[in-house]
Amino acid sequence: MRHCLLLLLLLLPWAAQAQTIYKSTDADGNVVYTDRPPANGATGEEIKLKRLNTSPAPAARSAPPPEAAPEVPAQRTVSIVAPADQTVIPMGGGDFDVRASVTPPLGSGEQLQLRIDGEASGEPQAGTSWSLRNVLRGGHNLSVERLDAEGEVIARSEPVHVQVMRPFNIQNRN
Repeated sequence: MRHCLLLLLLLLPWAAQAQTIYKSTDADGNVVYTDRPPANGATGEEIKLKRLNTSPAPAARSAPPPEAAPEVPAQRTVSIVAPADQTVIPMGGGDFDVRASVTPPLGSGEQLQLRIDGEASGEPQAGTSWSLRNVLRGGHNLSVERLDAEGEVIARSEPVHVQVMRPFNIQNRN
């Protein structure tokens, strides 16, 4: 069975090239080309085809790999957006909110640390806002540090100065 299939496959191209084409004219005067001799004894011209000119397909070209742009690490920044520099916190309990902006957004393990007068205020956090309560009166410098997963400072905001106004009781002064 295999031998028959192999023989058939080998003879198939030869049989395809050995075909004869016939040219004839029908009753309406139309020229007809066919692979069968004309019917009803009509005269037809046998056309011998020349050997087909074939060539193998060109090898497929692969697209050149795109040149990878050198990966530039994004500059990590942090800034305080509220309160503005030189803000006066009016009379009250010394309560106010601090909001920061980070670019790009915090990555895996990164956190922010608020500092008041250089001292850490609370624990590092992934959030960008802090609610401060009972801040002592007077001037304070606020800054926010961006920490990597190991707790190392990778960016620091410009300091923002706030002045907290608080009432104090002068009646009890002796």
